[in-house]
Amino acid sequence: MELLVKPEMLTLNIYGPTFGNAETVSFSDVAFRRIPISTLYQEIQQESLQRWQKEWENCTKAVITKQYFPTVQERLKTKMRVTQNIAAMMTGHGKTRAYLHRFKILENATCPCEQGDQTIDHLLYQCTLLEPQRQKTKKNAIKAGHWPASKQQLITKHRDSFLTFLESIDFDNL
Repeated sequence: MELLVKPEMLTLNIYGPTFGNAETVSFSDVAFRRIPISTLYQEIQQESLQRWQKEWENCTKAVITKQYFPTVQERLKTKMRVTQNIAAMMTGHGKTRAYLHRFKILENATCPCEQGDQTIDHLLYQCTLLEPQRQKTKKNAIKAGHWPASKQQLITKHRDSFLTFLESIDFDNL
């Protein structure tokens, strides 16, 4: 499908450094152009992704999530079913004792394994209570390079075993 663009019907508002300083440009001197609608969609999508990425980089929140997905493009190409456990472990919100202690829901953040506070990193890499569930992911990471693997590597290179590990965490009994 193509879109026939009539130049005399188009105007473009160009905004300066601050909003409200608009300059209108007419396209009446430009010849007719046929632009495939797919090209317009691609350009709009590209522009949207660039803006989204810039916002992602400038955002001071989502620190843990950015460790898994440093770019918006990485997250968009990662197909996965997001469950409560996965959301908690990829955002750092909810379920861990450190998070609940932060909001005074629990008196302390110490993990039942007594090896430290129950943070996301503790559960992923150190909690002795989760060692059996962690083994397959750990074995895959060692075979592919090294352990501990970064959060980004866990989700991109070892996704299936990693997501299985996250789903196996029983927060109610930790």
